[in-house]
Amino acid sequence: MRNLPGLGLALLLLLLAAPVSATEYHVSVGGQTYSDGYYYADLSFSPRQLTIQVGDTVIFDNQGGSHNVAADDGSFRCAQGCDGNGGNGNPSNTAWHASVTFDAPGTFGYHCEVHQSMGMTGTITVEGTAPAGFNMNQHGIAGSWANTATESQGIVMDVFPDFFSAGTGLLFGGWFTFDTTAAGGVRWYTVQGQVTNDDTATMAVFQTLGGSFDSTQATTTNAVGQVTFHFDDCTHASLDYTFSDGSGRHGTIPLTRLLDNLACTPTGTTPGNPGNYLLGGTWSDPANSGQGLVFDANSAQGVLFAAWYTYLPNAAADAGAPAQHWYTLQVAVSPGFTTVNDVGIYESTGGVFDQHATTTTTRVGTATLTFNSCTSLTMTYAFTAGPHAGLTGTLDLGRLAPVPAGCSL
Repeated sequence: MRNLPGLGLALLLLLLAAPVSATEYHVSVGGQTYSDGYYYADLSFSPRQLTIQVGDTVIFDNQGGSHNVAADDGSFRCAQGCDGNGGNGNPSNTAWHASVTFDAPGTFGYHCEVHQSMGMTGTITVEGTAPAGFNMNQHGIAGSWANTATESQGIVMDVFPDFFSAGTGLLFGGWFTFDTTAAGGVRWYTVQGQVTNDDTATMAVFQTLGGSFDSTQATTTNAVGQVTFHFDDCTHASLDYTFSDGSGRHGTIPLTRLLDNLACTPTGTTPGNPGNYLLGGTWSDPANSGQGLVFDANSAQGVLFAAWYTYLPNAAADAGAPAQHWYTLQVAVSPGFTTVNDVGIYESTGGVFDQHATTTTTRVGTATLTFNSCTSLTMTYAFTAGPHAGLTGTLDLGRLAPVPAGCSL
């Protein structure tokens, strides 16, 4: 399937540096030393002092003698494994190996309980910042988010965990909004970039122009600013934005999840995906340049919502931002749905970018959705009002990124 330059993930724009992975260090415990023709018991840790980064792991290797390793503050006690983690931290003369991961900064003293009085001690200095309390590298944050104080605008997100590498995923979002004045009409952007097990991620915001509704007319995508997501929990987040398009726009948007949370946890360990939640995501017809839909499927709550990012019909290639158009789709669904009829297509007018304004939302058409598989979706549409009135057609939609783990029909 051809990647679309705007909604189609534009992966060439995402060649960002991969994060540094955690490191393992080894500390030798005891053993023997040879001097003047004699072997002596080595009652030391080597290296005795070690500096590592938050998230790194230290493996203690017993080289000989009856030893253990115990933190001065009681945070770990290890030999044949560690107490509290299925092991036994009592001193042992076996060739044991014990791993301790340090998730917080600080200086940690440790000792051998048998030989502490003989100077068998050590310290580990951990530098860096403690991991955040929320993991963005999870599909569970996918869905529709908005500031309810600014009517009829929001972001529908799709997240692909571990897309780039283990621990580094991709967040894609379609941002449907308005011009800076009510008379300016609708606008939409896409945001996309890397997410890790942090609660904050900074990425580019793009604008795709030049398209025409349900056509192959070529589009151009350009970065027009930068956004930073910060997640407080599975239902509350914020978006800091700064535009570089000459508008000078900057600010912070508080975001709340619009539909119930089904699969998000603070740690990213997804508990499950009720109903057809995993049919949500980013879909596009390869025959349409720079346009598509992002779905939020929540059959547990009985709602299917989507934002359709497209253009005015017969728009000129040089029409610019005023040729952009978006609609929302909403319908009630039941668990296990595959075909959904009488899906309302809605148009919103009167809004102002990131401001309170009186908006009007009107039903302007009807769609039918048939999910053929986790990667194939057929959508028929018929408009009865608005700028697309009288237009009918069929979109053969495909998922634009890897199928979420566990999706099946």
